[in-house]
Amino acid sequence: MANKRVEAGRGRKPGVVKASKKASTSNRAFYLIIAVIAIGGIAALTYASTRSNAVANASPVDTTLPPVKSEGYVMGSPAASLEVIEFGDFECPQCGRFATLTEPDIRKNLVGTGMIRFRYVDFPLQMHPNTWNASRAAACADQQGKFWEMHDAIYANQDRWDGAATRNPDKVLMQIGDQVVPDKSKFEQCVETKATQAKVQAHWQLGVARHVDGTPTLVIGDKQVAQALPYDRFKQLVDSALAKTSKTVPAAGGDTAQSTSVGGAKGGSKKAR
Repeated sequence: MANKRVEAGRGRKPGVVKASKKASTSNRAFYLIIAVIAIGGIAALTYASTRSNAVANASPVDTTLPPVKSEGYVMGSPAASLEVIEFGDFECPQCGRFATLTEPDIRKNLVGTGMIRFRYVDFPLQMHPNTWNASRAAACADQQGKFWEMHDAIYANQDRWDGAATRNPDKVLMQIGDQVVPDKSKFEQCVETKATQAKVQAHWQLGVARHVDGTPTLVIGDKQVAQALPYDRFKQLVDSALAKTSKTVPAAGGDTAQSTSVGGAKGGSKKAR
């Protein structure tokens, strides 16, 4: 009995060391799970913060600004029998396709002949982070009588300033605008200070009032079509709308026809500012 050997482990019960290994493995697994949860939580918070910032940038409606009266931008004869309205988003790819492929024919064959008058109204969509910047820049160019030139340049260079291309669209938009406007310094200051924000908001509100939920949305007579129409279909709708009116198509430069504002009231067709 006196020679009985002490078991290895200095009195610990059999299985203690093994149990400790299991406990250690279990603890590592537990802390790993905690770490994964923590990382996931941080990632979720970061995403939520980033998404909130993106939404804020995409829809920077400033309720502190006094409202202004503006109904978009018009080209064509005040005497045209029909006014067509486009609610457009400068960052919308379909709007870009309509502006570059269909609109040149519209301008040449319908606007230039006095058949219709064409109105563009900004409707920045929340999904596009840089579209408000583009609308403000276009409005800044309008201060120098260069809206349509800027409109065309913005759409032609959409892939340079959109959300996929840059987080600093104003820099690119100023480069584009500098090739369009006569007074570069005035234009750049206007863009930097967001001086035309209230004007763009006024246009956006017009779209909200018409329940516009996609771009481009075209209002042709009594039809409101949310689609980038090809020229032939656009012309069909114009012809149909003109057929419903009792007016004859005036020659360009006439002054007898009444125009219909975006809100539906009769009035002049002067360019809104």
